[in-house]
Amino acid sequence: MLSSFFSGISGLIANSSSINVVGNNIANVNTVGFKASRATFQDVLYQSIFGSSGSSQVGRGTALSSVDTLFSQGSFESTSEPTDLAIGGKGFFIVRSAENQTNYYTRAGQFRFDRDGNLTQPNGDIIQGRVIDRTTNAPTGVDADIVISQAPSEPRATALIGMNVNLQSDAPWRGTPGSRTTTAGTGNVTDVAGSEGKYARAGNYTSLIATRTAALTGTGTFSACTGTLTINGTDVVLTAITGATAADAAAAINLAAGLAVTASDVGGELRLVADNVGEDIVVDDSAILTGSIGWTAADLANTDLYGADLTLTVDQMLGGVSQGTTTFNEHISVSAATLTDWEGSGLDITCGAIAAGGTQTFTVAGFSTDYVSATVNPANTSNYSTSVTAYDSLGQPHVVTVYFRKSYETTVPQQSIWEWMAHLDAADSATGSNQLAGYGSLTFNNNGALVSGGLAIPVDFDFSQGAQGDQAIDLVFGSGSGGGTTTQYPIASTTNFQTQDGYPPGTLLNVTVAPEGVISGHYSNGQILNLYQITLANFNNPNGLRREGSNLYSETIESGVAYTSAPGEGGLGKINPNSLEQSNVDLATEFVKMIIAQRGFQANSRVITTTDEILAELMNLKR
Repeated sequence: MLSSFFSGISGLIANSSSINVVGNNIANVNTVGFKASRATFQDVLYQSIFGSSGSSQVGRGTALSSVDTLFSQGSFESTSEPTDLAIGGKGFFIVRSAENQTNYYTRAGQFRFDRDGNLTQPNGDIIQGRVIDRTTNAPTGVDADIVISQAPSEPRATALIGMNVNLQSDAPWRGTPGSRTTTAGTGNVTDVAGSEGKYARAGNYTSLIATRTAALTGTGTFSACTGTLTINGTDVVLTAITGATAADAAAAINLAAGLAVTASDVGGELRLVADNVGEDIVVDDSAILTGSIGWTAADLANTDLYGADLTLTVDQMLGGVSQGTTTFNEHISVSAATLTDWEGSGLDITCGAIAAGGTQTFTVAGFSTDYVSATVNPANTSNYSTSVTAYDSLGQPHVVTVYFRKSYETTVPQQSIWEWMAHLDAADSATGSNQLAGYGSLTFNNNGALVSGGLAIPVDFDFSQGAQGDQAIDLVFGSGSGGGTTTQYPIASTTNFQTQDGYPPGTLLNVTVAPEGVISGHYSNGQILNLYQITLANFNNPNGLRREGSNLYSETIESGVAYTSAPGEGGLGKINPNSLEQSNVDLATEFVKMIIAQRGFQANSRVITTTDEILAELMNLKR
């Protein structure tokens, strides 16, 4: 009978513990990140008794088996603070106690920066994460305190400039031909001008005129096709041949050497063709057969057989540096004439009456820097220019201007060649004067597509004093620019895209946190730098964690060792910024549990009072 007292007492103790758990849950209904607990009971040791039907057992009451933590997801509350963080799924934030250097774990994400830049909980514990490398943009090292300094961010020197421009295919020619003609010899080039709609190559030109000394002459009338012809100073003897034809005369002429002509019978005509390109001279076959061979006044006036040869050799120049030579050659008349777009050179060349050969030199200037000095701005000799701000090693800005000039065209293959120059004004140059930093060329096919010159071209810039000298920057005009490729179409030149990868130092304006736990700093220079990645932890047995108060848990033998990973990886949840996870306490459930615990307590108390009354009756039996 006395054992029923202890059974009732065990029920009172167990239900009172259950009420304590319910009370704690209800008290923390508004605690951020709080996880509700649940009390579970178990029956205790049984006593064996013997009855008429054999052995039986009588229970000795109940006991508190465990108080389990319910790690179900709590609802999220949206906030205006970027450092209010909630975990959507499994995992705990890792925080380090500044007092004892011990790691604790929490679901409460109310983080703030302290005076030293530490990202902390309200109690001062510092959240843990890994530093993100600036070069690889990947987390490195081991977990450490997340500390975001208010110091200015480091500048980054520009290492790449990418440009995507369209260059007008029919842009006007900006060269200046013949501006510096000099004479060396007795040449007869009297004027040089750019051909309308053509593009002469910039460079140093050398013209060589070589005249032919002998004119075409004849000896008059011959009978029976005999006699002597003098062609370019050489006598050709015609022998009497019965029934001689133009073919016989051609054979005799071709046997002679040094005539600079080739004879042939074409349709019964004797045709003489200059070895160099020129017009034909034709003698009717009937003149030979009738014995009246000879040259007419028109024949003697034709200079194509004996005029002169003009050779132009151009040493192409860009930035004052030779880019190779190109040669043009053609037979010309000794008479004064203007040769329009001579041999596709893009030049109209005027020659006076040629009595003797000679050599001359003249210049066709492109960019002004070709023939003046690197301190001259090429703005007036370019077709288009675009500017971009680059940064030196100290983060100081400098304006880099790239000038473009249509240089020349080719026919086989059909291509257009443009030249470009990267230029610094005096204010941005370490020398205090305008600076030509680099140059190059771009080649386009007849569809306007860039076929060469678009890859990265390193250019050394000597920015203002105090910064790194000869700063190498890659200029990219092709698809590697990051915004398409440069084209050549018959529309106005324009800049479609430009970029550079440098920036000045900047002050921290605010921070944001990504779902992957990446903390980014937003700086006044417009840069967004990834600084840290938050590390989350989880356990094989989260219920084995010890509650430490202040929303903290500590590791125990029962919980196992923490395994860590980045948010969203290894089964861990992602982070929701501007959010707080609310308590997962369900008041309706807690009230029901409270009623059940209350009724259980009352019932167990009735067991004790009833047992007491029975014992009292037993004592009354003696009276």
